[in-house]
Amino acid sequence: MKSMVRYGRKITHNLDLIQDSIQDLFIELWKNRQNLSDTTHPQYYLFRALRNKLAKAHSRQSFVSESELRLASDSLQVEYVELEIMAREVEVQTRNTLKHLLEQLPLRQQEVIHLRFYHNFPYEQIAELMGMNYQSVLNLMQRALKALRKAYAARPDRP
Repeated sequence: MKSMVRYGRKITHNLDLIQDSIQDLFIELWKNRQNLSDTTHPQYYLFRALRNKLAKAHSRQSFVSESELRLASDSLQVEYVELEIMAREVEVQTRNTLKHLLEQLPLRQQEVIHLRFYHNFPYEQIAELMGMNYQSVLNLMQRALKALRKAYAARPDRP
């Protein structure tokens, strides 16, 4: 909410109009929630919707210039790119951490994780491939996931 107000301030200094627009936006989202599609970038979606609301208010009240709208739009694109870069960096770091933690598991646990999550084999096929019964595969997977959770939680660099 605060970030939306800050973004709205880049478009106009009328705080009441910004707050009203944000409130209207969330009311419209709530009313149309069944018709909304999923988005991978909800913050970008909300900022864009706020910008559009303020632009409509501009056409009604003429409170902001076109150059100010362009400047705010450019700012949003820069913020979006920065968010994308940060998200990719976090994803790479998480993958590297997971890879390191997986390497610390016993080989059979590594194998069951690899077959299930990297190759999407069902447990029945994993049991057949590994020469184990179905319940043993489930138990092995449970121990592997428990060990991963414990190792992840014990990391000194975790957030």
